[in-house]
Amino acid sequence: HAGFRARIFSPDENARIFAALDRISPHVLAPHRARVMRALFRALYGCGLRLGEALHLRVQDVDVVAGVLTIHQGKFRKDRLVPMSPSLSAHLRRYHAEMGEREADAVFFPAPHGQSYSHHAAYMTFRRLLHAAKIPHGGRGQGPRIHDFRHTFAVRRLESWYREGADVGAKLPVLSTYLGHESIAGTQRYLQLTDSLHPELSAALEQRYGALIPRGDRA
Repeated sequence: HAGFRARIFSPDENARIFAALDRISPHVLAPHRARVMRALFRALYGCGLRLGEALHLRVQDVDVVAGVLTIHQGKFRKDRLVPMSPSLSAHLRRYHAEMGEREADAVFFPAPHGQSYSHHAAYMTFRRLLHAAKIPHGGRGQGPRIHDFRHTFAVRRLESWYREGADVGAKLPVLSTYLGHESIAGTQRYLQLTDSLHPELSAALEQRYGALIPRGDRA
């Protein structure tokens, strides 16, 4: 939504959300639901994926050995390769083994009927996670949103590069490609999101890349 202020989850909030995620109990009518949701939400946060991209992954799109996702026809109809961290790769390897033998074109994060979960089903799980983690929600349209995992991933990546002394401006095309943005303008907006979290980072970026920092935060 235009003008929507992204929510960047703090490390403590992330820890509480994922602790709640790991407490999800299996359901008799959906025996794999807890396992699927644990893996799905880790992939969303660990790779900064859009929800639709994660829900539409097929078994053949997830190389759990090399640790690489293949995103087909993401937003803007762009295909891309998304490397995963070693810890996420290990989690998805275990998840894939626990799910048993499956066809290459089977949905990687399947709903009980074998097809993809709906956005609404994922959203309702997310709302329950927020409640369990004691993170207030402003109501539908107010957030936090699942998409804020993507915002959080991007901002934390920028912070890490800054802490490492990397040229953040030079790194923006790398992040843009990884996130599947149509142009670097979508990625530049994440610079503006650092302001309320790390004033010293924002000030340094403003001094060095002031022309890159736009108003608004949609990406």
